[in-house]
Amino acid sequence: MKTKLSIAIATVLSLPSIVYADTEQLTTIVVEGSGSRPGAMALAPDSSGLKDTAALLEKVPGANINRNGPLTGIPFYRGMAGPRINVTIDGANMKEVGPNSMDPSLSHVPAALTESLTVYRGIAPVSSGIDTIGGSMKMESKKGSFAEGDKKYEFDGALSTGYSSVDGGYYVAGFSSIANDNHKIHIGATKEEGNDYKYADGTVRPSDYDRQALIVGYEYQNKGHEFGFNFTDNNTNNSGTPALPMDIGYIDGGLYNFNYNWDMGNGYKLETDFYYQNMSHFMSNYESRTPRNMTMPNGMVMPMYMDNTTTVQGGGWDIAMTIPMGSGDLKVGFTGDKSNHEADMRGTMGAPPPTMMTQNTAIFNGIERSRYSFFGEWKSDLTNKLSTELGMRYTYTNSISGDVSTENPMMKPMADAFNGKNRDKDFHGVDLVAILRYAARDDLDLEIGFARKTRAPSYQELYIWAPAEATSGLADGRTYVGNLDLKLETAYQFEFGMDWHTDSAYFAPRAFYHYVNDYIQGSEHPSMLSNQLRCPTSSPCPVLQFNNTDAHIYGVDLEAGYVFTDNWRVDGGLNYAGGRQANGGGNLYRMAPFNARVQVTAEYFGVMASVEGVGYAAQKKVATYNNEEATDGYGVMNLRANYEAFDGFIIGAGIENLIDSVNENHLGGYSRPQSQDSDVAQGDRLPMPGRNYYATLTYQW
Repeated sequence: MKTKLSIAIATVLSLPSIVYADTEQLTTIVVEGSGSRPGAMALAPDSSGLKDTAALLEKVPGANINRNGPLTGIPFYRGMAGPRINVTIDGANMKEVGPNSMDPSLSHVPAALTESLTVYRGIAPVSSGIDTIGGSMKMESKKGSFAEGDKKYEFDGALSTGYSSVDGGYYVAGFSSIANDNHKIHIGATKEEGNDYKYADGTVRPSDYDRQALIVGYEYQNKGHEFGFNFTDNNTNNSGTPALPMDIGYIDGGLYNFNYNWDMGNGYKLETDFYYQNMSHFMSNYESRTPRNMTMPNGMVMPMYMDNTTTVQGGGWDIAMTIPMGSGDLKVGFTGDKSNHEADMRGTMGAPPPTMMTQNTAIFNGIERSRYSFFGEWKSDLTNKLSTELGMRYTYTNSISGDVSTENPMMKPMADAFNGKNRDKDFHGVDLVAILRYAARDDLDLEIGFARKTRAPSYQELYIWAPAEATSGLADGRTYVGNLDLKLETAYQFEFGMDWHTDSAYFAPRAFYHYVNDYIQGSEHPSMLSNQLRCPTSSPCPVLQFNNTDAHIYGVDLEAGYVFTDNWRVDGGLNYAGGRQANGGGNLYRMAPFNARVQVTAEYFGVMASVEGVGYAAQKKVATYNNEEATDGYGVMNLRANYEAFDGFIIGAGIENLIDSVNENHLGGYSRPQSQDSDVAQGDRLPMPGRNYYATLTYQW
């Protein structure tokens, strides 16, 4: 039962396929390029209770997460985040409907309906997707299993529920699939709801959440042919995002996935994925918080009500053919996607819209972004000790915006200036990857890698035409404008790693360095000023504009563990990433400080228990361009346990932040609501949740 209650970390190095542990209905995390394991690395005995799949990243070497709200887990990997990381869901490069990342990709499917999360450690292969400059991750939703062997039918399923004290939250989840050896259907659903979370000194508001999710699908297999259809739906209702200027009113919509694979034999394979998404989103500064006040020219103070409705429609494809070549396999493919984005804002004084005084503004109008990409990748065992991976990808990105409009007379000159410019932009990127792996001994593998990776600017970085905070979740309290003259980001990457592994121990460190030409970040706009949250109160604050600069990003990460006996083991890891502008420039924004975690796990008589220690150093290397604040170091202890009362029925419980310390995650944001709405003063860093008692029940078959 140990493997059912653990996260499997797969060894792939030179292996031809990913190895999964038998985790049944609990989520599996797979780290491609990770060292061999003596068994499975224990995540948390009751990991089925996690709200979102992004929470799993805290166990991955080099990875971390930022939360602007309870359902907005944005992946970080080795100093990069947001659009720099390629994330796919069931083969789809899903586009966020919220221009401020209120719905990051890994929030679309809750953890209870997630089958696996794969993270490519280090340099991502070109076959893993487009815009992998900051890494690549892929999530697969639960789909069940086909019947095998003498079984005529396979019936899989799980029911689970849980409660957390820190927010009075609960979740319920169900999943079931039925299959024979050719046909399979599955369905799953979750409901999650919680109140504002507490910490030792008070309550963070608004941080409540309410989400329902659904997955349903069908798959067919026969004589090397596989076909599948899957639909995932996210229905999020009022949910707080205290680090952002507005909260979620709703996020609604679905993702449709189709795939066809053909194993032709003799090493020839065809793999295809197609997808379509259609989503809508509403956010406001008045449904879950008090709107901010504005002082009128006559001295009267009135509340300013604002809301924003956004939509995204899009689709894409990934077609790849594997062909035996020489001592290895050549994979060639054609990847692409298209998306359309709209965002319409309303603003009124004194009362929520709509009123006779409502002013409408098209923040984004007719945004069309298209990507067409071709790649080739060759993986080969050159000798019995030496293997290589060589890859090249070419990507053409076209981005265009329609005319914008506004009923606000102060913004109209900016809209007219934007409409008079050329907004049809083309970018051509070439990615190159070369990795060499050497089995120095039976217990020691060495790896060295070089890459050239590119990323085209996002539509926000190009097309924000008036000062706004629609910045893919930067959450620094500053307003930005776009830049139609932005260049493609180009990173030159180097990595060296080793993996030492025995029957009872593993130790896998990696060191990396990236030099990024034309790195995109904010810098002071020469003429725009506004009074903003993170600015000194003694002077006006410049608006930031997205501009190109050069940057260094570097660091180390490792994972290690030791099995003492069949009942006791210890696992842990540490991460460090730093970043600076080139030529003596300042630090890059939102770089996680040195951090480490250690978990001791024991298992006796059906009970699995763990003690986990997590520590973060102080971060004093902060970005001055946006007034980023330093943070102190902290440590947290978590206790977790579960008991299998009978076959398939698991009781879990635990305590997180045992000593109820008040901690600030450097990747977190600053409190944005008015001070009367929250126990955190406006502009102060948001504290992490306090002591949390939780319990879960799971029955799986």
